[in-house]
Amino acid sequence: MARVSEAAASPSPVVTPAVDEAAPYLKVSIAIGSGAFLASFAMNFWWPFLPLYLRDIGATSDANALFWVGIATSVQGVARLVTGPFWGVLSDRYGRKLMYIRALYAATLTTAIAAVAHAPWVIVVSLTMQGLFSGFIPAAIALTSVSVPDHKLDKALGVVTAGQYLGGTLGPAAGAAMALLFGFRGAIAASAILPALSATWIIFAVPRDTVAARVASVARSGSRHRIRLSTGWASGFSRTFWVAVVLYFGLFALNQLIRVATPIALKDIAGEDRASALSGIAFTAAGAGSVVGVLVVARALGHWTGLRGTLIALTLFSAMVAPVLAFGGNEWAFIAGLLAFSIANGASMPATNAMIASTVDSARRGTAFGLASSAQAIAFMVGPMSAAYFAATSLALGFAVAGVFFAALAGMIAFASRPLEPAPRPV
Repeated sequence: MARVSEAAASPSPVVTPAVDEAAPYLKVSIAIGSGAFLASFAMNFWWPFLPLYLRDIGATSDANALFWVGIATSVQGVARLVTGPFWGVLSDRYGRKLMYIRALYAATLTTAIAAVAHAPWVIVVSLTMQGLFSGFIPAAIALTSVSVPDHKLDKALGVVTAGQYLGGTLGPAAGAAMALLFGFRGAIAASAILPALSATWIIFAVPRDTVAARVASVARSGSRHRIRLSTGWASGFSRTFWVAVVLYFGLFALNQLIRVATPIALKDIAGEDRASALSGIAFTAAGAGSVVGVLVVARALGHWTGLRGTLIALTLFSAMVAPVLAFGGNEWAFIAGLLAFSIANGASMPATNAMIASTVDSARRGTAFGLASSAQAIAFMVGPMSAAYFAATSLALGFAVAGVFFAALAGMIAFASRPLEPAPRPV
């Protein structure tokens, strides 16, 4: 996939890359991606059995357990929405590696709170603290964006995204096995250790991104020229950047809508007795498809179409898959449609991250991905709520509407974003 740069006209006055143009980008991206894999693996350890755990610690019914899950995830989303840009600004000022390590250690501490919970409200505290202090994926992407040569950024982001998806795919099965062996608390406690191990690995495996001494001294002096947390932090971004952020929101929101609706759709198609088994097959296939999309499809397609063309093609493909989900007629057609959608959605994520990075000078990429993190937090609330609405009305209509929105995203990229030129390669 061609790496592009809308912000390449002027060099960064604040941050220099952690590696030079000749350094092997793959080693750095694998190190950052392995941290994302372990942390995502750990976070998905205990999520599937969270309602059951809530029953054990005081939820009065299945409905009450789901109520507490809804409260906890909603508050977590609001916390991420508020603090994402804050951590992004700090990462631009003090270093992306530092913020990545902070987020990983915070994930360990907040998961440990869940492991010792004695009442459902403690889970709300745990997830709220995660929303406030964690957010390791945006931090990993921001660190990657300043730690590899520009013309390798799309491939490096693909490695990091693949690690995230692979952790999310393998985590639930490992967590279920751990819960059988050591109980719910034991599985959650085990998962709490992994982000800290990941953070320790990152300390030694990834070079620190360098913040120029001039900016550090300006920040200490309190000069009026410093980057302020309170005003101006979201100004100065191009239209193409905001198009990329809207795309980021749309991809996550529509993905959440489709995935949350999938078990209900399969129950409607195949009956309640087969819904659980079919959902397991569907989500396993979707997880594998996401990894294939990141590692294979994104690179192959990008070689021919470039970054902007890749995103247009993938969103149009998702729009064409939506009718299969809406009107496929049997469970296997639905699962095939979900697999195709997951491949396209997985391939879209590193391309979208690269588009965000390409429109922002390296000095502000932490802030940029902090804003993207807030967009993601909104998507994680909007997507499930939309799924609930369409489940009460018509899931077929919901999938069809998702297709329309994917087509609209393709049109937005084509007509509202600036054509991006390939970044120069080193001679």
